[in-house]
Amino acid sequence: MKRLNGLFQMLFRGDKGDRFSMTERQWLIGVWVVLLALTLLSALIAESADPAIWTVLFISMTVTLKGQLVIDRLMGLRHANPLIRGLMLLYFYVLAILIVLALLFPEFVARITTL
Repeated sequence: MKRLNGLFQMLFRGDKGDRFSMTERQWLIGVWVVLLALTLLSALIAESADPAIWTVLFISMTVTLKGQLVIDRLMGLRHANPLIRGLMLLYFYVLAILIVLALLFPEFVARITTL
């Protein structure tokens, strides 16, 4: 709870001793708003639509985009070691591809994952 309170104060306080400038703070808030909107949109589509291929593709792309936003903007890895950033991003790209493949080829996935 203490960390959450510290994050809230970091984002919304207005004194001149801030670690972040106003532009950086607005950018962080904008990223949070985009993440929230993508999450709500994905949940709305997932709950109201049949699990068709376009639904799964949209949600997989959304998960990948959200992962990239978190890694680049919130974790600050945009200018970090390319190997570390690449490995972090790889998880979201591979996960999205595996989800789509599982939808397209369910029998094959079931066959290779059963004992």
